[in-house]
Amino acid sequence: MTVQTLEETAPSPAAAAVRLRPWSVLASGPFRKLWVATTLSLFGDFFSYIAMAWLVLQLTGSSLALGTVLVVQALPRAVLMVVGGALADRLSARLTMLGSMGLRAVFVAPLALLVLTGRVQMWEVYAIAVVFGIVDAFFMPARSSILPQVVGDRELEPGNAVLNVTAQASVILGPILGGVIVAVLGIGWAFGADALCFVTGFLFILWLPSATSTETAKRRSNGGFGGQIVAGFRYAWSDVGIRALLIVIAVVDFAANGALGVGIPTLAHGRFGAGAAGLGVLFGAWGVGATAGALGAGLLPPPRRMGWLIVFLCAWLGTGMFAVGLLPSLAPAAVVMGLSGIGTGIVNTYGVSWLQRRTDPAMQGRVMSLVMLASMGLTPIAYAASGVLAQLNPTLLFAIAGAMTLACAVGAAANRQVRQLT
Repeated sequence: MTVQTLEETAPSPAAAAVRLRPWSVLASGPFRKLWVATTLSLFGDFFSYIAMAWLVLQLTGSSLALGTVLVVQALPRAVLMVVGGALADRLSARLTMLGSMGLRAVFVAPLALLVLTGRVQMWEVYAIAVVFGIVDAFFMPARSSILPQVVGDRELEPGNAVLNVTAQASVILGPILGGVIVAVLGIGWAFGADALCFVTGFLFILWLPSATSTETAKRRSNGGFGGQIVAGFRYAWSDVGIRALLIVIAVVDFAANGALGVGIPTLAHGRFGAGAAGLGVLFGAWGVGATAGALGAGLLPPPRRMGWLIVFLCAWLGTGMFAVGLLPSLAPAAVVMGLSGIGTGIVNTYGVSWLQRRTDPAMQGRVMSLVMLASMGLTPIAYAASGVLAQLNPTLLFAIAGAMTLACAVGAAANRQVRQLT
């Protein structure tokens, strides 16, 4: 497998000449099916998250038990993510999504029945959490790598923009709908709604066209399963652009996950004295900014120099982290959170589209699984370290997070190969 050159991966003049609006991609029947299926999966995830949290607290009354359930779910997801990416490449993203969604529905439906009949026990909750983690490890790389098989090259940015805006909407609406279902109908019906979402999504993915026999043969041509996983690592590391982006994602997300997950609640509760409502305002501002960034990236053509975009966004996010840690009250902190969120919306649209366009089609699943591993693999360590720093001084936590992100900007700017990425 050869690494693509910059010239080969750059958009063609014809593709660059015609810009599509984000919503125009919805005219594509295959994209609409993918969009509906992924939207249902996102809402189903939030339904099960709310239901699982409430169920564990009802059964045990213990936050420690809830944390243990989340760890049990996160570990197989992190460990098997690369395996899931390799399977998506070996079979196809479509088949991997079908298998994952089908298994999710098959396992969550009996859990819903157990809860409705009042016979559920904690060991069953732990078992289902493990299944959820395994299924996520296979579903997430496939979901991230399937878009280039569904839309044309010039539709990648609009397609990713629509998917990112939908993801942000699900972050806001999913927990609300899940909470309403739990409050009005009960926990069991929330799990049932999760199963229904995945069954319906399964049917929409089944409706997508399957890969051709030539594409399938190409996926299987580079050795056994273990060899394909190793080949994915080698491919990603041998490409300067992919390697640089993976390093940046690992460092920035390590810093941001700790600052957002631990630091923001600490500030809302302590310095700002804003309580849960203030915490919701801060995260809501971030979501609004991310939505605006994704829409803007879908409307405007991608920059000619991806390297300089990486530099700018790292500097933007790093400065935002520094500022939030220094601000004395909720209102200006919410403004900065919103501005910082714009950067995440931009990079999640342009950056993912750039990766999808740059990566060999036979390597899409493995590269996307490495992106997710870089983004989420160090999160438990980030939370632990951030908890210690936030206890000492929240400002110190945000200063270190901002410094790490700004260091990425300086490192990318200092590297000629990264600066010249197109």
